[in-house]
Amino acid sequence: MTEPKPIAFIQSIQSIPTPYQMPQSESIGWIMRALQRSGSSPEQAKALDLYERMLGNDSIVSRGSVLVDYKRSAWNDMTLFKESIRSDKSLSPWYAPPLQDRMKIYVDAADTMARQAFAETKIAPKYIVDISCTGYRAPYTAQMLVLEKGWEKQTRLLKIGHMGCYASVPGIHIGAQLARSLEDGETVSVLSTELCTLHLDPLATDADQVVSNILFADGCAKMNVGRVGTPNSLALLAHYEALVPASTQYMAWDLQDSRFHMTLSRKVVTQLNAVIGQHLLDFLDANGVLKSEVSRYAIHPGGPKIVESIQEALKLDDEAVRHSKAILKKHGNMSSATLPHVWKAMQDDKTLKAGELIVSMAFGPGLTVTMNLLQKV
Repeated sequence: MTEPKPIAFIQSIQSIPTPYQMPQSESIGWIMRALQRSGSSPEQAKALDLYERMLGNDSIVSRGSVLVDYKRSAWNDMTLFKESIRSDKSLSPWYAPPLQDRMKIYVDAADTMARQAFAETKIAPKYIVDISCTGYRAPYTAQMLVLEKGWEKQTRLLKIGHMGCYASVPGIHIGAQLARSLEDGETVSVLSTELCTLHLDPLATDADQVVSNILFADGCAKMNVGRVGTPNSLALLAHYEALVPASTQYMAWDLQDSRFHMTLSRKVVTQLNAVIGQHLLDFLDANGVLKSEVSRYAIHPGGPKIVESIQEALKLDDEAVRHSKAILKKHGNMSSATLPHVWKAMQDDKTLKAGELIVSMAFGPGLTVTMNLLQKV
């Protein structure tokens, strides 16, 4: 069958490291100590037992964070989870720091990571697409960066927020559409910054929130998109997005008084299993591609069960999803910054040959299913 023509190319991908890297056992231990500090109850005992069992799961071995607290054991030394000056004493003062405290850390860390991402950029990009759903402030990160760089007359900006884990897929699609209007040497930069660990809930006892506490991590990635392919770049051939009916309750991202609250139901796996095969066939058929022609899958690792269940539902071998599992193991779920790390791993992997087709998949509130079709150059 005839493959679609490239819309544009992901020419380069840069991963910006977080200041603190936590072994998974260390991060789980911190949460358990926090929970034990709050007292005891049957619900807490069940949550502690669940954390104990998860210590033996090696699907995630480390996670990054911009917050030093998870590396500290003395509560008086915490920067966020310290004794709070909240006036509402009905709330336990240390575990529910005000949202503005979390956002101050977000702004400082996101601005620092953006500077690192563009430190070697000599020519102003024509556009910057700034993605995040874990922090909000105006002026936002890309605006501050452009002003610092003196690019305010050269670079146009677009902000994408509140999409969650799938945001980099439409972000790249928008970047590619913008790139079509550029000259060959000009670029669109797509920056994804997600600081999920600022919203951890150490006193949660329900199973879904316990899983979220040990799954989400911080991450940042910058992608340069242009009209021309370069060696090892990824050609974007097609984009797909759809909503799954009767599933809005399974994934949500709500602003609360003390944090952004993530709802991630274990039923997401069941919902995706029921529909993912048909969505994939619809996407490939619309673009004249056979499933047998796709050799790799960049599946957003919302959790180990999501990757494994989709692998089983689509009858994929281990090699097809190897990069997704490797990124989850090394970094955890970095929300929208995760797929760029998977794409970078594929871009850097010399065993991926020129011409191989890649289907990306990511999921978010809605329940939203997004995909794109990439090809290694």
